Amino acid sequence: MKNKWDKRYLELAALVSSWSKDPRKQVGAVVIQDGFIRGVGFNGFPKGISHTPERLSNKSNKNKIMIHAEPNALVASEMQGDTIYVWPCLPCSQCMGLIIQAGIKKVVSGPFDPDTEWDQELAIELALEANLVVIILEEL
Repeated sequence: MKNKWDKRYLELAALVSSWSKDPRKQVGAVVIQDGFIRGVGFNGFPKGISHTPERLSNKSNKNKIMIHAEPNALVASEMQGDTIYVWPCLPCSQCMGLIIQAGIKKVVSGPFDPDTEWDQELAIELALEANLVVIILEEL
Protein backbone atom coordinates (compact mmCIF):
# COMPACT_ATOMS: atom_id res chain seq x y z
CA MET A 1 0.00 0.00 0.00
CA LYS A 2 1.29 3.43 -0.92
CA ASN A 3 1.86 5.99 1.78
CA LYS A 4 -0.83 8.60 1.06
CA TRP A 5 1.57 11.48 1.79
CA ASP A 6 4.25 10.07 -0.52
CA LYS A 7 1.62 9.99 -3.25
CA ARG A 8 0.40 13.52 -2.47
CA TYR A 9 3.87 15.06 -2.44
CA LEU A 10 4.79 13.20 -5.63
CA GLU A 11 1.62 14.59 -7.23
CA LEU A 12 2.81 18.05 -6.17
CA ALA A 13 6.20 17.35 -7.81
CA ALA A 14 4.30 16.39 -10.99
CA LEU A 15 2.46 19.73 -10.88
CA VAL A 16 5.71 21.62 -10.29
CA SER A 17 7.26 19.80 -13.27
CA SER A 18 4.67 21.43 -15.53
CA TRP A 19 6.24 24.83 -14.75
CA SER A 20 9.40 23.90 -16.69
CA LYS A 21 9.80 25.49 -20.10
CA ASP A 22 11.94 22.60 -21.40
CA PRO A 23 10.09 21.22 -24.43
CA ARG A 24 11.71 17.79 -24.09
CA LYS A 25 11.48 16.90 -20.42
CA GLN A 26 9.81 18.61 -17.49
CA VAL A 27 11.00 17.52 -14.05
CA GLY A 28 9.72 18.73 -10.69
CA ALA A 29 11.03 18.27 -7.15
CA VAL A 30 9.61 18.98 -3.70
CA VAL A 31 11.66 19.02 -0.47
CA ILE A 32 9.82 18.16 2.73
CA GLN A 33 10.95 18.48 6.33
CA ASP A 34 8.84 17.11 9.18
CA GLY A 35 5.79 17.06 6.93
CA PHE A 36 6.15 20.68 5.77
CA ILE A 37 7.05 21.86 2.29
CA ARG A 38 10.49 23.49 2.46
CA GLY A 39 11.11 24.10 -1.24
CA VAL A 40 10.06 23.27 -4.76
CA GLY A 41 12.03 23.33 -7.99
CA PHE A 42 11.77 22.50 -11.65
CA ASN A 43 14.36 22.20 -14.40
CA GLY A 44 15.13 25.51 -16.01
CA PHE A 45 17.78 28.10 -16.76
CA PRO A 46 19.37 30.14 -13.95
CA LYS A 47 17.63 33.32 -12.80
CA GLY A 48 17.92 36.10 -15.35
CA ILE A 49 18.76 33.78 -18.26
CA SER A 50 16.14 33.85 -21.01
CA HIS A 51 14.40 30.67 -22.11
CA THR A 52 14.58 31.62 -25.78
CA PRO A 53 13.34 29.16 -28.42
CA GLU A 54 16.87 29.05 -29.86
CA ARG A 55 18.38 28.00 -26.52
CA LEU A 56 15.62 25.50 -25.76
CA SER A 57 15.93 23.86 -29.19
CA ASN A 58 19.74 23.54 -29.10
CA LYS A 59 20.07 20.40 -26.97
CA SER A 60 23.84 20.65 -26.49
CA ASN A 61 23.80 24.25 -25.27
CA LYS A 62 20.53 23.79 -23.36
CA ASN A 63 22.02 20.94 -21.33
CA LYS A 64 25.04 23.10 -20.45
CA ILE A 65 22.77 25.85 -19.06
CA MET A 66 19.90 23.85 -17.53
CA ILE A 67 19.70 23.56 -13.74
CA HIS A 68 17.96 20.36 -12.70
CA ALA A 69 14.83 20.37 -10.56
CA GLU A 70 16.52 18.77 -7.54
CA PRO A 71 19.22 21.43 -7.02
CA ASN A 72 16.62 24.15 -7.57
CA ALA A 73 14.42 22.62 -4.86
CA LEU A 74 17.40 22.17 -2.51
CA VAL A 75 18.42 25.82 -2.96
CA ALA A 76 14.83 26.95 -2.34
CA SER A 77 14.73 24.85 0.83
CA GLU A 78 18.06 26.28 1.99
CA MET A 79 19.34 22.69 2.00
CA GLN A 80 16.94 21.76 4.80
CA GLY A 81 14.77 18.69 4.49
CA ASP A 82 14.43 15.02 5.17
CA THR A 83 12.64 13.84 2.00
CA ILE A 84 12.73 14.85 -1.65
CA TYR A 85 10.03 13.93 -4.16
CA VAL A 86 11.00 13.89 -7.85
CA TRP A 87 8.70 13.45 -10.84
CA PRO A 88 8.62 11.93 -13.45
CA CYS A 89 11.87 9.99 -13.00
CA LEU A 90 14.77 9.23 -10.70
CA PRO A 91 17.41 11.88 -10.03
CA CYS A 92 20.62 11.65 -12.03
CA SER A 93 23.79 10.60 -10.17
CA GLN A 94 25.02 14.21 -9.82
CA CYS A 95 21.70 15.33 -8.34
CA MET A 96 21.71 12.27 -6.08
CA GLY A 97 25.13 13.36 -4.83
CA LEU A 98 23.72 16.79 -3.96
CA ILE A 99 20.71 15.18 -2.28
CA ILE A 100 23.07 13.05 -0.16
CA GLN A 101 25.28 16.06 0.62
CA ALA A 102 22.22 18.07 1.75
CA GLY A 103 21.39 15.41 4.33
CA ILE A 104 18.18 14.18 2.72
CA LYS A 105 17.28 10.72 4.06
CA LYS A 106 14.49 9.61 1.72
CA VAL A 107 13.95 9.90 -2.04
CA VAL A 108 10.54 9.21 -3.56
CA SER A 109 10.39 9.27 -7.34
CA GLY A 110 8.53 8.22 -10.39
CA PRO A 111 9.53 5.08 -12.29
CA PHE A 112 12.71 4.24 -14.16
CA ASP A 113 12.79 6.15 -17.44
CA PRO A 114 14.00 3.98 -20.35
CA ASP A 115 14.58 7.10 -22.48
CA THR A 116 16.80 8.94 -20.04
CA GLU A 117 20.39 9.83 -20.83
CA TRP A 118 21.72 9.37 -17.30
CA ASP A 119 22.63 6.28 -15.34
CA GLN A 120 19.69 5.65 -13.03
CA GLU A 121 21.32 2.51 -11.64
CA LEU A 122 24.33 4.55 -10.45
CA ALA A 123 22.01 7.05 -8.76
CA ILE A 124 20.28 4.20 -6.89
CA GLU A 125 23.65 2.67 -5.97
CA LEU A 126 24.83 5.98 -4.49
CA ALA A 127 21.59 6.45 -2.56
CA LEU A 128 21.72 2.97 -1.06
CA GLU A 129 25.41 3.27 -0.17
CA ALA A 130 24.61 6.51 1.68
CA ASN A 131 21.74 4.73 3.49
CA LEU A 132 18.95 6.72 1.86
CA VAL A 133 15.51 5.17 1.65
CA VAL A 134 14.48 5.03 -2.01
CA ILE A 135 10.85 4.55 -2.98
CA ILE A 136 9.87 4.30 -6.63
CA LEU A 137 6.20 4.76 -7.42
CA GLU A 138 5.22 3.46 -10.85
CA GLU A 139 2.17 5.72 -11.06
CA LEU A 140 0.51 8.59 -9.25
